[in-house]
Amino acid sequence: MSYHSLTGLIDGMASDFLFIDGRDIDIAAAGKFLNHLDQILAEAEKLSALPVAKVSRSLSHILGKWLIDQVKDKEEGFGTIEKGISLMQEAADSYKNTGSYGGNVADFIGRCATLLGEEIPSAETAPGAADASSADESAAAAGSAPDQMQDDSLLKDFIVEACEYIDEIEVNILNLEQEPENKEFINAIFRPFHSIKGVASFLNLNIIRDLAHKLENLLDKARNGELDVTPPLIDVVLDGADALKALVNQLKTDPGSSQAIPEDLDLEELKNRIRMVEEGEVDIPVRKKLGEILVEDGVITPETLQKGLDVIEKKPGTKIGEALINEGEVTPKQVSRALRKQVDQVSEVSTIRVDTHKLDDMIDMVGELVITQSMVQQDLNTSLHADRNLMRDIAQLFRITSALQRASTGLRMIPIKQTFQRMSRLVRDLSKAAGKSISVEMEGEDTEIDRNMVDEIYNPLVHMIRNSVDHGLEVPAERLRAGKSEKGLIRLSAYHRGGNIVIEIMDDGRGLNKEKILDKAIKNNVLQSRDGLSDAEIYRLILLPGLSTAEKVTDISGRGVGMDVVKQAIEKLRGKIEIESRQGEGTTFITSFPLTMAIIDGMIVKVGPERYILPTPAIRQALRPTRESYNNVVGKGETIRVMGQLLPLVRLYQLFGLEPDYKDPWDAIGVVVEGGDRSKCLLVDKIIGKAEVVIKSLGEGFKNIRGISGGAILGDGQVGLIIDPEGLFDFSEKQ
Repeated sequence: MSYHSLTGLIDGMASDFLFIDGRDIDIAAAGKFLNHLDQILAEAEKLSALPVAKVSRSLSHILGKWLIDQVKDKEEGFGTIEKGISLMQEAADSYKNTGSYGGNVADFIGRCATLLGEEIPSAETAPGAADASSADESAAAAGSAPDQMQDDSLLKDFIVEACEYIDEIEVNILNLEQEPENKEFINAIFRPFHSIKGVASFLNLNIIRDLAHKLENLLDKARNGELDVTPPLIDVVLDGADALKALVNQLKTDPGSSQAIPEDLDLEELKNRIRMVEEGEVDIPVRKKLGEILVEDGVITPETLQKGLDVIEKKPGTKIGEALINEGEVTPKQVSRALRKQVDQVSEVSTIRVDTHKLDDMIDMVGELVITQSMVQQDLNTSLHADRNLMRDIAQLFRITSALQRASTGLRMIPIKQTFQRMSRLVRDLSKAAGKSISVEMEGEDTEIDRNMVDEIYNPLVHMIRNSVDHGLEVPAERLRAGKSEKGLIRLSAYHRGGNIVIEIMDDGRGLNKEKILDKAIKNNVLQSRDGLSDAEIYRLILLPGLSTAEKVTDISGRGVGMDVVKQAIEKLRGKIEIESRQGEGTTFITSFPLTMAIIDGMIVKVGPERYILPTPAIRQALRPTRESYNNVVGKGETIRVMGQLLPLVRLYQLFGLEPDYKDPWDAIGVVVEGGDRSKCLLVDKIIGKAEVVIKSLGEGFKNIRGISGGAILGDGQVGLIIDPEGLFDFSEKQ
């Protein structure tokens, strides 16, 4: 009999315990230790190492009381847990070396009883005892516990932790769907369910505990090789995670609803499905082989596949993908795509959890520091007798400030991977509802985005995905008639470009119908004529309110609203959206956003007595127009010829009601600015210089000023307004 696994489990818990800072154990740490103790208890009972089992059970009881704040002497409690771990190590080592343990754990159990002021439950009465296999037995045990819902802070901590656990489950179950044989993914799904079950049990959240327990058992069988990872298993685990999320959200809204089930949640049907999957009572669709997938995707012909199979017959042990690559019929990338493998390089890093409010406060203070730096610089520029040593020291201070600004801004950046994973889950659900077969590819998942933007961009991305699934991608039969693969494709891409993050959503569907868009625009009196519009201008029409070309309303999309809301949401984030499409080949939505919502690079310009800030990424060039380049075209307005291109001239002083220093374009400065797919030349009196400015809200009363996205405090303490190029263009066209 081997005790190596038992000693390994105990040593793992001891190692984790060493890193507990102070004498307090939060809900996340308690859940982790409860998992350890559960595994130790099961292993000890399997090996008949009863002293270890008794100590493990006692420590579980202490942790349960700790969670509900019934361990008054935290110092003594911490020492007792520490002593218990050492005692388990001693007993397990003795069993490993001699096959027995001569020590007595009764004194330790007595110490636990004294600490808690009550007897430690035996194996027959302990909640979560290893032999308590049925959920009803567990429920009965938990029901005898005191009311554990009195500590509101504990309950709030559980809700936060549970939501994080469920997000983790969703990401890993989608990864598991791509790599069903990967045991790491199974373990990564099993552990969160196990943690939720453990803490829910101590909080007397019987319904949550019961469901998590059933899902945990199902995954335990999968990781032990008793069950194969099949589509029905993937489906039921995803639905189980959704059900847990619904239960936790209900608890978040109404803490007194712990024993209630949401009306739209059929837990009995879900439990029955779990049982059927566990017992193998579901029909498992036959998984398509790699060769079949390559043929369906049009990568190879059936004849080529047969050639590869012939190679395998001659060289046993060779895989079909390897054979086809060696024969030069496919590329490794094509095989990789067909296998749908996504390999993540995971590195272990030390992390610390910081309250987001503290992080936001720090960013705000750094912003104030940047403003103060600008003020100091302004004073130095006007000083005629600045001390040389002082100038050197201040220059060093400026360099440190810039580095601190970059570092603090980086703290707000998180990979977009989790958002993309949520999109992948959405496509999976929508494809079932639409009766379409769709694969999802992701590129640039490690691209980082401002944390504050993640939630804001989610809804626009969801709507574009829905449009791609419902309107863009054809049903399998239509795709086959068009000579396409039966399975549609949606590709999510993210990358950095200049000072922006770009997110693309591409589908290989039918593309946008220009004629239908034009007909609808004319019908809605948006256009008077269909002449003279470029493809890009036609596609932008779908961003107008109510311009839906959907022929029928579905559960997925087509309600006549949405793309205009998408445009508004994106512009609210100082972003822009572009649309590219080819009839019969697909559509791509290209959205771009600034890397951070806190600080921007800008060019300060003067118009009359006021100063404005133009975002640097939007500026194409600055010039002094000549008399010859100026034109006033009837019906088109004023234009400036820039590098052979006629650009509309926008007089900022007219838009904002100011008295300028110069009215003639050849006396003033022209700044060519891009906004969306448009470019215009803005007329300003003077370019003051470049600066990094901290964006400040103008308040509720000034949030809808046309052409203005916010304000910033300049180096002299005055306020400069930040220009929104697209909003300014729209404003100028309505004048």
